Amino acid sequence: MKIDNIYTYLLNFGSKKTFKKMFEKCAYSGEGFAPRDTRTIEHIIPVVKGGENKFSNYLVVRRSWNMDRSDKSLDVFIKEKPEVKDNIIAAVNSKEGQIIEGINWAEEVKKTLLKAIGYDIFN
Repeated sequence: MKIDNIYTYLLNFGSKKTFKKMFEKCAYSGEGFAPRDTRTIEHIIPVVKGGENKFSNYLVVRRSWNMDRSDKSLDVFIKEKPEVKDNIIAAVNSKEGQIIEGINWAEEVKKTLLKAIGYDIFN
């Protein structure tokens, strides 16, 4: 990981914590978060595969789902667990039109998902 990515992460730590609290459901399972669930930031395109530490590259998922995906591409993960596709769609649509850190989060995430998966899951 590059130093600037680490620096960006440290600068955005408080923002990421707030961002995670904005979601009531895991983007992969579609299930609500219990009070003690560990919500994690999941990179749609992992940093090690060229993804960026930006809100447009983030989903919020349970730690267990984050670990289950591991370093798999999102396309492969969706093929293994087809229900994930509908849950991601619901998670993104739940924030439609919401401005997060100065961006229309849902619209920007849709672009990242298209790049990560290679097809538009919203059509």
